[in-house]
Amino acid sequence: MNKLIFILTSIATLFMVSCNNANFKSPKETFTPIEVAEMLKGNVLMVDVRNANEIAQQAYDVKNIINIPLDNLETNMNKIPKDKQVILVCQSGNRSGKAYELLKKEGFTNIANMQGGMKAWIEAGLPTKSNEALVNGDKKACCADPNSKDCNADGTCKTNTDTKACCADPNSKDCNPDGTCKTDTKVTSNNTDKMYVYAFHGTNQCTTCKNMKANTKATLDTYFAEELKTGKIVFQIVDVDDKKNEKLAEKFEATGTALMINQVKGGKEKIIDLSDMAFEKANDKALFVADLKSKINGLQ
Repeated sequence: MNKLIFILTSIATLFMVSCNNANFKSPKETFTPIEVAEMLKGNVLMVDVRNANEIAQQAYDVKNIINIPLDNLETNMNKIPKDKQVILVCQSGNRSGKAYELLKKEGFTNIANMQGGMKAWIEAGLPTKSNEALVNGDKKACCADPNSKDCNADGTCKTNTDTKACCADPNSKDCNPDGTCKTDTKVTSNNTDKMYVYAFHGTNQCTTCKNMKANTKATLDTYFAEELKTGKIVFQIVDVDDKKNEKLAEKFEATGTALMINQVKGGKEKIIDLSDMAFEKANDKALFVADLKSKINGLQ
């Protein structure tokens, strides 16, 4: 019995020493969202390297978290402690992976990347929140009843992927206020197959946000001029803070900067969110243009 007590005491002592070590070492380079959720119950800090606009749309609902955008990481390393486990996160795991490599070169040993980012976190059923909190039933119209089949688990509306083609743009004169088509509207073959490219932004725009819009326009003007001319591709820059764009921003759940494609084929819509790619490559025009061009070609 005395020997067992001695062993347990020794293990506890070692654990306390490691936790108080100024150069804490992470046991792994990557963790799954489920592992991270368990770890956050202890002395662990999550660092979200996404931009503020992304976080405003959907944030990790955890207590021990700070936000340092990847573009600002080099000048804010002093905000990252070295005496505890730090988990780096983003939207898909790409930017947090870059943050990991950057911090590792600077001598951080206590860091790890969360696999899959926000997308994997949501798939695992872990909690998220919006900075525009839904308080006292202040939900979007379709989700006044949180048990509605039109609602996501967090009470926000599901993106409508089954809207008739004439209402791919909710601001169209052919649309009812709820985004559905007016019953007397005839959808012709000329407007069923289209691609809508939306560059959303808010009133306050960072350099990355401005570059995203400019690079999107440059891509379309350079490689898809004919499609723009014939209306096969429709490009629109949308200020989400402008009252007239309220329905469109609501449909795409855009509260800030975002890049979305709404592909309409045979009267059916498919919404593709390219925001993660856009933020990651916005400041490198060549990479951005090449990637967006490839994605649009793959959808045609």
